[in-house]
Amino acid sequence: MNKQFSSSGWVPETRFGKWFLSTGTWFRYVLSEAVENFENLLDSPPKNVGVLLDTGCGQGQSFSLLDKAFSPELLIAIDVDPGLLSTAKLAAEKLKCKSRVELMSAEQMTLEDASVDVIFCHQLIHHVANQEAVLQEFLRVLAPGGKLLISESCKPFIDVWTVRWFFRHPMKAQKTADKYIELVRAAGFIVDDDKIKVSSPWWSLADLGVFEKLGLKKRTEPELSEQTELLMVATKP
Repeated sequence: MNKQFSSSGWVPETRFGKWFLSTGTWFRYVLSEAVENFENLLDSPPKNVGVLLDTGCGQGQSFSLLDKAFSPELLIAIDVDPGLLSTAKLAAEKLKCKSRVELMSAEQMTLEDASVDVIFCHQLIHHVANQEAVLQEFLRVLAPGGKLLISESCKPFIDVWTVRWFFRHPMKAQKTADKYIELVRAAGFIVDDDKIKVSSPWWSLADLGVFEKLGLKKRTEPELSEQTELLMVATKP
């Protein structure tokens, strides 16, 4: 096996996790909302993007959303799990734009320096142990002024017992929203405060929001470190 795919930093997903990531629930409540939120965070969502990179593309559920939102000339999609790429390639065949789906680690990408205009990084960072290395690779391959779109589930969500039971993550690498923001800024990206969106949607709560719906618990706004979901638009200087 290629050295870059045998890293101990990558934790393979469970069979349940892979199934869930193929469902309409994931597409509707997580992926679709993430892309829509990114469009809202961008002052003027870039259209006719040259090269858009989808990192940790999985089964390619995001491809149609990215094609519609950004109209890239070329969509490059990478994932470290070879078992997912056949499905991703089928999804790529349906796109209007040109596409390449490749087996590749985000820690060691074979892409040229400054060759990418937009990176879509959806729920990837919390799956890798060496997060600093991934962000340095993103900084390397992005063109100056390029955008990094990061969507992450944060430590309060990953620590929920149901998530720990049904899914797999490198637990020591998990961070709260404020720590992820610090991490991206420390890597050299510009992240303005108005390009950050945090939330705690019902599906990320330990009780799935049931207690609130039944009137047994009053919803209060969590502190930044307690929020379960984070989106941010980072820019390469």
